[in-house]
Amino acid sequence: MCFPLYFPPLQSSSHVDMVLLQHPPSSKGFLPSFHGFKSFAPSIAGPRVACHVSLSFLQRFAVLPSFSSESDDFMALDVYTPKGCLGLKFPRFRIGNSYARPLPPAPHSVSPETALPVFDFPYLVAGYFNLHKVASDPSRLLSAKEEKESASYFNRATDLGYTLLNTPGIYTRSPFTGTHRPSTIDLAFANPEIFSAFGSWDISTQPSAGSDHPLILISLRPPCPHKDKPRPCWQEVDWPSLTDKLKDWQVPLPPDAPSPNQLDQWFSLALSTLTTTIEATAPHSRPSPRSKALWSLLLTSLRKDFMRATRRAKELQTPDSYTIARQSKLGYFKSIKRAKASYRADFLAKASPNNIWTAKQLVAPRKTPRFPSLPDASGRWQLTRRHCTISSLPKTPCPAGAVSKETPQPPLSYLRKSNSPFPNPPPPRPLALTGFLTQYGRRSTSSTPQSSLSSSPPWWHSATTPPH
Repeated sequence: MCFPLYFPPLQSSSHVDMVLLQHPPSSKGFLPSFHGFKSFAPSIAGPRVACHVSLSFLQRFAVLPSFSSESDDFMALDVYTPKGCLGLKFPRFRIGNSYARPLPPAPHSVSPETALPVFDFPYLVAGYFNLHKVASDPSRLLSAKEEKESASYFNRATDLGYTLLNTPGIYTRSPFTGTHRPSTIDLAFANPEIFSAFGSWDISTQPSAGSDHPLILISLRPPCPHKDKPRPCWQEVDWPSLTDKLKDWQVPLPPDAPSPNQLDQWFSLALSTLTTTIEATAPHSRPSPRSKALWSLLLTSLRKDFMRATRRAKELQTPDSYTIARQSKLGYFKSIKRAKASYRADFLAKASPNNIWTAKQLVAPRKTPRFPSLPDASGRWQLTRRHCTISSLPKTPCPAGAVSKETPQPPLSYLRKSNSPFPNPPPPRPLALTGFLTQYGRRSTSSTPQSSLSSSPPWWHSATTPPH
């Protein structure tokens, strides 16, 4: 497996600057040498990871290898750029190389913490992860074991804001035997600091390496402003005229006895002519430059994974399917929150007087929730009409047949506090409003508000009398 890395802004020519090898050939502990490159590998017999850096790149930047103390199947290269590079202001960035082979009892020889660490500077990792996930291989039906093995890696990538660089559906392993199916197990992740400099992930333009794993070219370039493509407005389509055009559209004639490549070309041609006919009739919108600025391919793949897992859980109704659906939902919504936070932080960092009010809305705190200010400065409680049930009773006697639909709260329910100077009274028995007035307010027909209050229970006087 080989990952050539290309840094267009750092070199004047278009040659490869770094090559990440997994399970490289070695003889007596020595790696093969290549003209114009310097090799780095762990100091063990038969290393399973190796990195080759071009000499022209080493002449311009300081590169130091870094090896993991937990696993010999992982290494990294630290590139020091004091003046920044790739449009980034960080003084360095790191490139990781992983070969996560199955290693019982642990699922893989490279743990998620080793491959996907927490860094505050640009970091990109690529290699053989031996993981199957719908985000990288949408057409694959995964087993419960494959879902659980990949969940720890992809959940950590989601929590830390890593983005999967693979193009979904592109196989990175094509076995020579017919007993195994193609799969996507060579993955690449980028943290938020370096993802803005990601250019492309491509295997179509690379020659064959004589292995069942193709060469994967990853290019990095300075970030460019986000530009969303115009989208068709299907609500404004003139459907009668479009129906007439579709009736006149004819499928191109297929070639006689086509090869697989010729069949793909014919299908792509037919599909392009059909979509061109439809899009020519539909008017297009003019999206804002900030339209979907926080969206990424990772969010799209996670959404597809979440919806697929939800449908599968509804169909199977098993504990494992519900667990997978719950993990997919959690990872998807965590990614959206992290993408929003990253977009807002980037927007505030580039705020100008033209968008200062938008920046103010992003940083303005939410309204403070309103709570009743019960204790005063001395720590004592303030008795107000709002907090006292008895004082809010009507002064006129209630008719004998009047019954309230609501049961009032027990008196002094707000006074229960351990450090209050007043005693904590026992909660009275809940009474309806008629019974409450009969017990405390209607002791005599000639009762006044003062006499009503004087006929209240003894604990009311002891609670409302301040201590001397």
